[in-house]
This record gives sequence, C-alpha cells and structure tokens, in this order.
Amino acid sequence: MLCKNQILILFSILLIHTTEITAQQSYNDIPVTGKSAVFNESFDNNNNLWFLDNLWISGNVANGYYTIKCKNYNKSTGLSYKTVFIEKARDYEIETTIKNVSGNGGLAFGINSKYDHYRVELSANGTLSVIRNIPSKGKNEEIYSGHAGAGFKSGDYNKITIRKLNDYFYLFINETLVGRYNKINPDGDQVGFNVGLNSEISVDYLNVSYLTSGPITNLTASKESVKKTERTVTDNTPKAEAATVFVAASSGKDNDGIGKTSGVPVIRWMSPSGSKTVLETYTARVKANIRSITEVSSVLFYVNGSSIGEGEIKPSPEKKDEYIAEKVINLNPGENNVYLVATNSSGANKSDLRYFSNPPANPPSVSWGNPANENVIVSSDRITIEACIASSTELKSAKILVNGATQDESNIFQASPNEKCNYKWQRSVILKEGDNSIYIIATNIAGSTTSEKRTVKFMAAVAEKRIALVLGNAAYGEKSSLRNPVNDANLMEATLKELGFEVIKRTNAGLNVMRDAVREFSRRLSQYNVALFYYAGHGMQIDGINYLIPTDAILKEPSDCKYEAVPVDFVTEEFGKYPENTNIVILDACRNNPYRSWVRGGESGFKAISPTSGTIISFATAAGATAIDGTSANGLFTEELVKQMVMTQPIESVFKKTRVEVRKRSNELQVPMEWTNLNGEFYFKK
Repeated sequence: MLCKNQILILFSILLIHTTEITAQQSYNDIPVTGKSAVFNESFDNNNNLWFLDNLWISGNVANGYYTIKCKNYNKSTGLSYKTVFIEKARDYEIETTIKNVSGNGGLAFGINSKYDHYRVELSANGTLSVIRNIPSKGKNEEIYSGHAGAGFKSGDYNKITIRKLNDYFYLFINETLVGRYNKINPDGDQVGFNVGLNSEISVDYLNVSYLTSGPITNLTASKESVKKTERTVTDNTPKAEAATVFVAASSGKDNDGIGKTSGVPVIRWMSPSGSKTVLETYTARVKANIRSITEVSSVLFYVNGSSIGEGEIKPSPEKKDEYIAEKVINLNPGENNVYLVATNSSGANKSDLRYFSNPPANPPSVSWGNPANENVIVSSDRITIEACIASSTELKSAKILVNGATQDESNIFQASPNEKCNYKWQRSVILKEGDNSIYIIATNIAGSTTSEKRTVKFMAAVAEKRIALVLGNAAYGEKSSLRNPVNDANLMEATLKELGFEVIKRTNAGLNVMRDAVREFSRRLSQYNVALFYYAGHGMQIDGINYLIPTDAILKEPSDCKYEAVPVDFVTEEFGKYPENTNIVILDACRNNPYRSWVRGGESGFKAISPTSGTIISFATAAGATAIDGTSANGLFTEELVKQMVMTQPIESVFKKTRVEVRKRSNELQVPMEWTNLNGEFYFKK
C-alpha cells in the first residue's frame, strides 16, 4: 500500500510528464511570427529546378502546383528533392500540402547522398506511415502506421507538418497532432517528396522554417540557459509576446548598426547595392560589409533559400570590427533571391534580400544518333553511343546511364555544325548479355533532360545476317555503252553469295527498275545486321549531287538528272536509319561522262560523301576523277576488290590493299578511295 508521500511523488511525476506532452499538442503553439523562413516554394514557376523528367519520375510545375508521377523504373518509388541546409541543433519546421491523385506519396526529409531518408507518407484512403527508408542497406524501418485521423480529406489537399522541438519530432496532419517521436535523426540536407509505385501526387507548397517563438535569445545558448530562459518566459510572458521578445533580441540594432542587445553581426550590402539587379549572365560576384564586435566565424550564402556554402571573409582594411565577405554565385534562369547569414560568438544574423533577374533558358534537348532505333540487337559487348544535344546556354554535363548505373559522365563536348544541336557527344559503353536500357542525361543552367530510352540487346552468339543489292548497267546505247559493268555485277554477286550474303541483283536496269530494287532492299534492311550496296555503270555529279544513271535515262541537259537518274543519297539515307548495322557502299561508277555535248555542268567523277554512322563508302577512284572501264571481262577496281574480299582481313584492309593494287596496275592513273564511319570491326571472310 502506497504511503501519502509516495502518492504525492507519483502524482508530481505524472503531472510533469502530462505537462511536457500537452505543451506541444496544439499546432498554434507556434504562431506565424515565431517562424523564420529558410526555404519557401509556392511552385509559381520552376526557378528552383525541381525534377520534371528522369528515370524515376515525370513532373510538371504549372498554376502553382507541382505534379509528380512515378515511372516505376526498376520497380522503385520516385524522389524529387532540393538541398535545404538546416542546422540540426536548431528547432525547425517542414510543412507541405499534398493531394494523392492516385496511390501513395508524401513528404521526404533528411535525404542523404545514398538516398537514405525519412518520409511521412499518405495514401488516397487516408493511411498514414512514418518510415525510415534505407536503400543503402536495402531495408525500411516503420516508425508509425495507422489512419491519418478524422481531419484527413480524401481526394483533397492535406497539410503535413513536421516540427522539431528539442529532441522530439511532432507530426501534424491538417494541424492536428498525430504523434511525437524521439527516434528520428535526419543526416542529409535534402528535402522534397516521394511518390509510390503506380502513384501520382500534387503539391501546393513547401516551407522550411526555423522556430523562433521559444525562449532562446541567441543561436549558441547552452541547454542550461535555454531551460532557465524557458522557465522565465513561460512563467511570465504569453507565448505570442515571447516570440516578439526573441525577434527583437536577435535583430535589434542601435543607430550605428551593431546589435547592442545581442552583439550579433550586422550586415550591409556593398554589391549589389540596390535591391534588384538585371543580369545577362548566370553568375555574379556579391559582396557585403559585416560589422561585428567579436570575430566573424562564418558567412553562409543562400540562393533561393538553399545554402551554396561559405564565402571569403577578410578584415576590413579601413575600420576595426568590420569584415568584408564576398562570393561568386551561380544563378538560375529567371528570378533569384540571395541573402547571407553571418555568425559570431554571440549568434547569427540574416541580411536583407537581394533580387537578380537573369535571361530565361530551357533545359537541353537530346536526340539520338546511335542507336537511331528504339530497339536494336548487337553481337558485341560494346557499342558507341552518339547523341546530338541542343542547348541555348552552356552545356554543363552529360552522362550515360546503362541499366540504371552511370557508365560515363563528361563536361567537355565537341561542337556540332548541325543547326539543330550545339554539341555532338560520343561514348563507348559496355553491355551485359541480354537487354540493356540506355539513357542520356544532359544538364545546363536551366535543368536536366533525360533522353528517350534505347534498348540494346547483346547476343554473344548472334549470327550475322547479310544482304546485298547489286546493280550493273552497261547497255546505254551505241555511243555510251560500257564493256564491264554487267560482268562486274555477276562477279560481285557470286563472290557475295560465297561470303554468306543474300543478293538482290539487277542488270541493265531502267529508272523504275532501279528505284523498285532500292525500295525492296530498304524494306528488308531491318531484318539484317550487314547490308551492302554495289553499283557498276555510268555515274556523275551535278551541282554537287552524285547520280547513278539508268540505262533508259534521257539526259539532254544537266538538270534532267533530277528526273531521270537515281541520287546516291537515295540509298545512303536508308542506311542512316540503321547505324548499329555494318553498312557498305561500293561505287564503281566514275566512268567518263558520255554527255560531253553539255556546255557546262556534269563534272567528271563523283563528289566525296560523308558516311553516316555505321557506314563505309568506297569509290573506284578518287573524288572528281574517273575510273578505267577495263580491257578484259571485268573492270580493274572490281577485279582487284573481289580478290581481297575472300581473304581473312578487316574491311579497312580489304579496301586499302585494293587501292595499292589498282594504283600499281593503272600506273597511278586510278586511285580508289574510301570514307568510313563504322562502329565496329567487320570481316567479309572470318
């Protein structure tokens, strides 16, 4: 049986415990005047560069809301976050309003570099979960699970408030206290949102604030002084007045500018001196004068509410107790606000805001060069990735993700002459056997863009499938007929069949027959990984365009070629659709111009062609020169070429040795040439 003294002691303990809990059971215990903004986001625009598209989420900032949808990449939930530096020892509040469009999602905070974090998650039916997600260790720790309470609004926006006071975290849903937790210890500086699998959320705003309505009178007060002051303020001052007392103590200044009440630093902007500045660049050097009776220990600079680190601090050469702090800052496109926080032994103080307006900019766009098609099959464990990146501002970085992991990242780029893009980027990546998902992420000052996905299937045992189109035209009429092209086409057909090619052949073909043959060849290209086009006959360049001449062409003047002949580009453009293949173009067509009656135009020989990715182009003779038709059954070039094709050697060696032999046999009158942009090795005979 308890004695009277024991009952009194027990009653006192219960009273103290109850008072401690109930002291923070009301949301309004901390008034608006008791909060100091650290980061505010209303989503009127995307100046803070929230993710709009990556592997995990797609998002949209419009009309004051941020909508986030999970892409279910690798069956993972999505995170969107910003760096918001919060002094962990201080009391603070993180608050947002979220609507669950479908599924579940919520507020994430304390996100570190390994994506470990805490999150407060709501589902569309009102289920509330407080979770510690630790992907670095592959596990979740459930801190709380239950219903969000009677105040939960299904299908509408719900306010989530996390409030840290001393060593406890208080969770409010729609300003109603749900729970108090003392096992939460955030170790990262990222704050944002999570969205679950097959889920979509809409966010109205995000605010991060320090709580200043308590009794603390400077930022470095000891726990003992805090407790002592707390008792004094709580006993003698209403809470609203306590908040006012603190603000006055932390920002009070005398007429000379130094806070006599608290001794905290006083900040005066030097550059920019005005409140608003318009820039044509995305960087600026800012400078401030800081008056402090004691030594300034740190000056942190903030852009749009996020810390960008400390600035350089130097004693003023003109006055004692004054310091100069400056820093080069990077700004986002559009509107920016900048402030700094200076700290000495008495506490910290925040400067006035400065506003910068910068030129608008858009994130880069990424278009694929290779692979050009969404799904490709390769027989090598390496592939050369090629992309064209358009950016209105300087490109900061580009990286390749293969199966979710970064394989390459660069900030040095090759300028591109293409009007549609500024940068051409090529990298070799390693593939695993089977399907490989590949993305490119390009970043500039305005944000990041993730490319469309390319799926590359590496099949080590895949057999080459080879197809060829062979055309040989000789019967042009008495004055312009040729001796060898039909024989050359027959010899090439037989050689290619011996080397495993399926061959489509046409000889002495008119315009319609040639076009139909190219059309049939093009339709079948997607089913093969090696494709070859061979032409022997008359050919010429008109106004810089190379033409193959059908046997029924009626060419009275150069401009007739547009209607009566077949441009070489007609074939090479089809090859450009399959850069992952091995594409081979062989043109034994630079014969003497049979239409010498033209007064001008019809230059001798072909113009050099720049091959598309995955293509090699061979001419029977150098650009602008003519080939020898030959005195035997076959032309000199084709006769030597087929000899090299049946030898085991790389394709580049085939054409190189052909050139050596043709030059020798023609006494240097004919010099074959080739231009290559192949992405891998190829052997006619292995």
